[in-house]
Formats: sequence, C-alpha cells, structure tokens
Amino acid sequence: MKSAAIAAVEYYLPEKTVSNGDLTREFPDWSVQKIADKTGIDVRHIAADGECSSDLAAAAAEKLFREGVDRTTIDYLLFCTQSPDYFLPTSACLLQQRLRIPTSAGALDFNLGCSGYVYGLGVAKGLLETGQASRVLLLTGETYSKMLAPQDRSVRTLFGDGGSATLVEAIDAGPGAPPWLGPFVYGTDGTGGRNLIVETGAFRKP
Repeated sequence: MKSAAIAAVEYYLPEKTVSNGDLTREFPDWSVQKIADKTGIDVRHIAADGECSSDLAAAAAEKLFREGVDRTTIDYLLFCTQSPDYFLPTSACLLQQRLRIPTSAGALDFNLGCSGYVYGLGVAKGLLETGQASRVLLLTGETYSKMLAPQDRSVRTLFGDGGSATLVEAIDAGPGAPPWLGPFVYGTDGTGGRNLIVETGAFRKP
C-alpha cells in the first residue's frame, strides 16, 4: 500500500530582525519580558525591501537541493502563501522555472495561514497515495511584515517572515517502513474572518 512520508525539511529566514528590545523602544509601555511572556517570541525575521515570499521559499528549496535532493525527480510543486508576488501568474509556476523543476511537474498555489503547512501535507499525501505524484516539493513563504500597520502592536509582536521547503515522497507502508503521514482531520469556521481580513488590494475593495 502506498503512503506518504516526509523525507527532508529546510527553511530560510531573512537577515533583518526585530527583537523584543526593538519593539519596546517603539512601544515604551511594553517590556521585553511582557512581550516574551505573551507571545513566546524573542526575535522576528523581516524580509528586505524587494524580497518576496517566493524568494524565501526558493532559498529554502535551494538548501534542500544542496543537501542532496535531486530537483529533477520532483513531479509536483505546492506553494502555500498569503503574500504572493503577483495575482497572476501563480507563484508556484514561477518557482518551477526558477528552481529548474521539470516541466512535467504539476504546480499550484494555495492561500492559507497558520493551517497552511498541515493542509499542504494533506494535499501532498493525496497526490502521492493516488499515484498522481511520487515526490512532492511543499514550499511555504510569507512576508506578512509588508501588510502590517507599523503602529499595530497587536500583530507586530507576532508576525515575521520566512520560507520552508519540505520533500514529501511516496513509500510502501508496512513493517520496516519509515514513519508515514497518517489520516488528516479538517475543520473550518469562517465566522472570525473579519478579525484577520486585509480588505483592500483585491477586487472586493481595489
């Protein structure tokens, strides 16, 4: 029986950082310890001007390839982002060309936040177990810092930027096989959408 397993993971973080100390200089009524206690975060990495989500994902993928993953064996590329380079074309298609993934590979973007990596693993598992692919490159990349209002400390303390690359491949599940991805359980509740919305920039409010 075919199943799916994570074979390799890499990440990339931009060079620029914003520490809790930096934030307390902007918001003097907050302390370094208060931010750390509330968020569990000490430092956020911030994309440079002109550095986009696909750049972060590509850098993570290149680290994966330098570790020995053969890019010519990738037959599906998934890219999760809520901060794409463009509306059109799909960033995954641009990444296919940039990373020199075979043109026989499938490629698509999907737009999800915190749950995106888990959903990506679920999609990869489905592609692999149904025989549509044998090696899936799951990429994530976000530059949330470009969306945040500088004075909105409720989110400035939380969000940074980064990219990841995960190779998910088909395996024969059974005795002696490496750990494989089990079943996924999904759920959706859109009632809190107004709390996360970026209203302008698309077609509802150009």
